Amino acid sequence: FSPERFMMFASNRFKDYRHLLHTNATGTAKIEYLLLHPQSENYGTFEWTENERLAKRSAKLYYPYSEGIDRSRNLLYITSKKPKIMLILDLDAQTYERHSTQSGAFNNQPDQIRVLLGDNPSQDLLYFCEDGGHDSGVHARDSTGKFYSILDGPEYKSETTGLDFSPDRRRMYVAFQQVGRLFEITRDDGLPFGGMRLDIKYHAA
Repeated sequence: FSPERFMMFASNRFKDYRHLLHTNATGTAKIEYLLLHPQSENYGTFEWTENERLAKRSAKLYYPYSEGIDRSRNLLYITSKKPKIMLILDLDAQTYERHSTQSGAFNNQPDQIRVLLGDNPSQDLLYFCEDGGHDSGVHARDSTGKFYSILDGPEYKSETTGLDFSPDRRRMYVAFQQVGRLFEITRDDGLPFGGMRLDIKYHAA
């Protein structure tokens, strides 16, 4: 969604965003949809189109059952549940990469995602909730593509959801949906859940 420019200017100036999605006095606001143009199985270009029919066909073919989405700097991350893949879109270059999320203990469907920024892009971590199995948990992926297990909850037999972090990144919040349990989690060493200071077990595919 691209709001009209005047409303964007006014919202930023007065720090009031209540009308940003609902005002289109000039008729310039528009909704566009993601359309992928694969050049190989795991790489291609993309565009934003107002053709909803073509975009829905693209989604069905290349990233069905998408759910989790987050942005870090110029990268947009989208998870696709049933094929267990993630799209990484470079918003500046308008290219994308397609990656599997299956790795070690992370063997169910990717769900919601949350990016934690490091001191530089190489230290960014992408956190995943998990759905579709009896031992869903929370996992992370670093900038090199390595996956890490943060926690598993086999006793709950429920998907994880509602993942978020406190502003200082020292508290992680996650829920086990079907059983209605919400957890606030901290590290024994008191350090934040981000950057190179995250000392957790790496697991290969």
